[in-house]
Parts: sequence; C-alpha cells; structure tokens
Amino acid sequence: MDTEKNRSLWIINHHATGPGRHENFARELSARGWRVRLFAASFVHNAGLELKEYPPGRKCLKENLRGIDRVWFKTPPYWSNGLSRVVNHLAFAYRSAKAGLELDPPAAVIGSSPHLLTGLAAWYLAQKNCVPFIFEIRDIWPRSLVDIGAVRRLSPFTLGMGALEKFLYRKARRIVSALPGGEDHVAGLGVAGNKVVYIPNGVDLSWFDRSARENSLRADLEALFFRLRGCLVFTYAGAHGYANGLETVIRAAKKLRQPGQNKIHFLMLGDGPAKDGLVEEARRQDLANVTFLNAMDKEMVPAILQRSDVCLFHLRNSRAYRYGLSSNKLFDYMAAARPIVAAVDVHPVPGFTRFGLQVHSDDPDALARAMLQMARVAPEARMEMGRHARSYAKQHHDVPVLVDKLEQILKSL
Repeated sequence: MDTEKNRSLWIINHHATGPGRHENFARELSARGWRVRLFAASFVHNAGLELKEYPPGRKCLKENLRGIDRVWFKTPPYWSNGLSRVVNHLAFAYRSAKAGLELDPPAAVIGSSPHLLTGLAAWYLAQKNCVPFIFEIRDIWPRSLVDIGAVRRLSPFTLGMGALEKFLYRKARRIVSALPGGEDHVAGLGVAGNKVVYIPNGVDLSWFDRSARENSLRADLEALFFRLRGCLVFTYAGAHGYANGLETVIRAAKKLRQPGQNKIHFLMLGDGPAKDGLVEEARRQDLANVTFLNAMDKEMVPAILQRSDVCLFHLRNSRAYRYGLSSNKLFDYMAAARPIVAAVDVHPVPGFTRFGLQVHSDDPDALARAMLQMARVAPEARMEMGRHARSYAKQHHDVPVLVDKLEQILKSL
C-alpha cells in the first residue's frame, strides 16, 4: 500500500458516536498520511439519543468532525434488547453497505463488532471493491450474549449468529482482537489463530493531558471537591449497567459508612440503565459517602480523575470475560496517574499489582477491605503507584503504539 490511492481505509463501527478507539485511530492514521472514513449510526446506544438532523428522505450524512471524515446513518430508535434493536442493527448494516457503494473505493475495510451485521456489511463492501476485509473483535458475539443470559445457547438467533461469526472469521484477511484471548477463541472455532493480531483498547495520552489542562472543572464540581477536602476520593467513571455490577460498590459504601471510616468517599460518574436503582438504594441507605454525577463530555473526565485520589473498577463475575479484558476506563485511570482498586475475576492487565489492588467481583466485604487497605497506603506510595500506571499506559496502550500495530497490518495486505 505505497501509492496515495492505497493509503485509504474505511472503519465501520455502528456505535462510534464520539471520541474513542476508532476516532483516535483515524486521527493518528490521518497524521501519518492515510485517508480514513469512519462509518457510524447517529443513534446513541443505551441513551436513546439521536445526534443528527437529517433532511427529509435522507438516511445518510457526511461531515468532517474533529478532523475525522465521518459517514453517519439514521437508524430506527430502540430502548430495549428486543426485536427493535435487531431492526436497528439491520438498518445500519444495509445503509452502510448501500452508501459505501457510492463512494470512491478504499484500500481496505475494517468491520468492528460487537454485532456481527457490521462485519457482514464490511465484508460485502470489501468484496465489491476487491480489497482486503479486516474483522475486529471487541466483544465476542454470540458467546458473550449466552454467557450473560441474554439469549439461549441453542436458540435460532444464537445458531444463526454463530454461523455468521465463523463465516466472517474465515473471510477476513486479518482478525484484530481487542481481547488478549481472541486468538484462542478463533482457533477454538477451527479458524487459523495466526490470522489474529492483538490490538487492545487504549488511551490517547496527548489528548488526555490536553483535556485535563484546558477544561476547568465546573463551579459545582469545584465546590464538590472543596467539600470533600480531607476525604480519600475513590472515583468510578463509566457505564452504570448490569455488567458493571455497581450494586456491590453501593454495598461496600454502606460498610465504609461506619464511624472511623468516614474519610472514604465514593464518586460515581456516568449513566446507564442501572443508575436510577443505584441512586435510590444509596438514598434509602442514607449513604452520605456516595455522590452521583451524570455523564458529561468526555473532555471533562480527565480533570475529574486527576482531582481524585484512587480510581475504582468493578465488573460482575461472568464467563463473558474468559478471554480477558480491554476496558477503556482502566486506561483512562492509568492516564490520570492514579492507583486503582479493581474488583474483577480476571487480571486487568499484566503487572497490575504495581499500581493497583485486585479482589474478586461481587464481594462488597472484599472491596471494602481493599479500599481500606489503599487508604492506609502513604500518599507518596499512592503517587508512585499512579506513576507506574501512567508508565504502563504509555508503553502499551497509548494510541500511537496501537496504531503502529494496525499500520503494520495494513501495509502487509
């Protein structure tokens, strides 16, 4: 791929609505001379929010946003995991495939999971343009859906998705896995594991530092941190959903409300389907040591993490994580140079003990003990743990490091 024509790439990711993995990849590749188009739906998953206004009769919009060429697609809204969500997936796959046929051909097409119809649309466009198809695994469907009990193992939906999954693995020239065990999963389905390249999630450290420097906290947040002076602030920043299991965090907060332990404060930042129940439970238990903040622009999160003392991570125990983790919030925590308490039943990253404490998930007693243990660590030692976390992120998860791996794949095709 040495000619100008061959330095073009399409990335198709249904849920790439804002700053994140693929926008970061696109920006870094563009700085290296690639021309990247990012395809996404404008309906925000789990929020029920439509981002764009489409002219009458239009289902597709093109724009340059934050320096990235984007192609947006209007898809039917949904508010549950039933048939309406499947219709939304079908609409995205159909409209992205149709629109792609009207654009100048790329040199390669990446289709990113979790849902497999995105991969099918990417394979179709790659075939029509006679270019390589790269399939990216960010969540293993349908197996993870079975693991969390969302679908039955032998249902027609599961069997159909399983057949599509194998088809995409076979047709892909390369398979990119954001999960460390992706190669094992693919090999277990009879597909050559050497097609798989591990490119985990990560963080754009230059963006993180710039956001922390340029985005001052709102007056209400400044007042909050002023009020919490003298407390050790443990911040959770991310989705409040079933998989996060945050009811365990609320139970740990109840245990740490006891006299003599009131110097630990929980800051819960984010939204999701479980949040209302969590807020109600904290209110019912009169947990003055818990503060909930609504989700906000991602650019504001670095400043909040850097004003916190420790970052908090929890995932409900599930076989869905048998192939490992690649959680964006972990890398944001590391970028903030803060120690981490992680309640999860698989290793977050190699060498985690240098900058964090790990306990089993779904165990409020263990989580409370780990937080008390972290509170007893001297401030200078916590700062050193944070520096180790930042160093690890820079070495293994900074966007330029990850894009080096992706660019090697593209150049090898």
